[in-house]
Amino acid sequence: MRTILLLIALSPTLLRAETDLESRPALSLSFPTKKGLLHQLQIKKTDSQGRPLWKNVGPAILGTGNPWSTLQPDGEYRLHMPSREWALVWSDEFSSDRIDFGKWEREENNYGGGNNERQAYRTDPKYSYVKDGSLNIAVYRDSHTTSDGKTQPYSSARLRTMNRGDWTFGRFEIRAKLPDGQGIWPAIWMMPTNSPYGGWAAGGEIDIVESRGNKVTETLGALHFGGKWPDNVHLDHTYQFPGKDAAEDFHVYALEWNAEEISWFVDGVRWKTRKASEWWSASARQNPSAPYDRPFHLILNVAVDGRFFEKEDQRADRIPASQFPQVMQVDYVRVYQWAR
Repeated sequence: MRTILLLIALSPTLLRAETDLESRPALSLSFPTKKGLLHQLQIKKTDSQGRPLWKNVGPAILGTGNPWSTLQPDGEYRLHMPSREWALVWSDEFSSDRIDFGKWEREENNYGGGNNERQAYRTDPKYSYVKDGSLNIAVYRDSHTTSDGKTQPYSSARLRTMNRGDWTFGRFEIRAKLPDGQGIWPAIWMMPTNSPYGGWAAGGEIDIVESRGNKVTETLGALHFGGKWPDNVHLDHTYQFPGKDAAEDFHVYALEWNAEEISWFVDGVRWKTRKASEWWSASARQNPSAPYDRPFHLILNVAVDGRFFEKEDQRADRIPASQFPQVMQVDYVRVYQWAR
């Protein structure tokens, strides 16, 4: 464990703006960083027996070689440089009363995602919102028509971290509870950000979680790669829940991704690993890690019907009106990177 103790300077006392407001001293912290290494700010606390312990403050930062400065409440701090462990670098706990648009973008799309889906992705807060500590993505039987005359019978939402959170490799952990209506298609997945390998799916796609309507006793993961459509290929795999299904309770879904392999987990159990020898990109055959060696971003959405159900006797039109909205709830999203 490598640790740098920080010199701490008290900033001037804050002025009292109103008589009923309290001011607290703030600390101005500054510490050197090492380029390319993760650094974790920690504050000294005590456990139930009075023994000292250090607790992380916010996500880890990647050192640039330049000093990093921050203001923090009064306390004793240190800079910890984690080694050979997963370090939290980005998260959303959905602890406020609204979506953080510094982390997420609502997408708007009415054209079925190339899969003959029947939802319009809309930016109205009716379809994506934070409530009781969870992100909710809700499908309603609300038809929507765009200016070109295209109509979809359902409305939903799709959120992404593109240009707000993009990562090459890491651990991606999402605690979620999924809907169980037939023809409802919740997905937690990743797409490349400005891939040099070409359009879908030459640039790759990583599906962390997909649920096929009312088949909530299982979850699916997949990789899409190869050439640009229609010369793309995919590998998919299915996990069976041993206890409560995807709609009965929250589960922790995770993906660990590096240049050599990609692994899927449910509730801490590794259930599938794909090796780099199993994937390829038509535009970079000489690169054994391509297309999964470039930045990807996260996507959360709930689709309706489409090709995903072409071998299933499921259709959202059969869902009783009383069972709408169909909602995917997300308790948190956490992204970790491996500290060298």
